[in-house]
Amino acid sequence: MPRDIVWRSYEHSHTEKTPDWFWALGIVAFSSAVVAVLFNNILFALLIVVAAFTTALLTKKKPLEREFSLTPRGILIDNELFPYQMMESFWIQDRETNRPILLIDVKRFLVPHIISVLPPEGYAETVQTYLEQYLPEVEMYEPIGQRLLEYFGF
Repeated sequence: MPRDIVWRSYEHSHTEKTPDWFWALGIVAFSSAVVAVLFNNILFALLIVVAAFTTALLTKKKPLEREFSLTPRGILIDNELFPYQMMESFWIQDRETNRPILLIDVKRFLVPHIISVLPPEGYAETVQTYLEQYLPEVEMYEPIGQRLLEYFGF
C-alpha cells in the first residue's frame, strides 16, 4: 500500500447555464423583490436583488481543481491539513459506478463534511483500505443541500 494516496478533484460539478436559466433567475428575483416592496420591506428587496446578482456572477465561475492527499497525519486538501482526530467517520458512496464519492464526517461547525469525487480507476478500494486504519466506516449519504444544489445546477 502506498504511503500517500493523491488525486485531484473539482470543488463541485459545473454545468453551463443557458440564457433561459439567467432569465428565470431574474424573473424570480424581480418578482420576489416586488412582493417585498409591496410589503414595505425595502431592505429585503435590496437583499434579494444583491443575492440574485451574486448568484449569477458565481455561477459563471468555473470550479477550482483541488489536490487531495491521504497521509498518516490526516487528509491534506491543497495546503490545508485536516487531522484524523477531527474526523468521525468516512464512507465511499457509489463505489461500483464510475463516480465514487468520498464522504468524511468532520467535527467542525463550518466544515461538517469533506466531499470529494474519486477517480474511477480503482481508487475507491485503495482509499477505503487506507482510511480503515484511521477512521471507522459508517454508512452516510451526501447532504440534501449538496444534492439540491447539484440538481439546480450550482
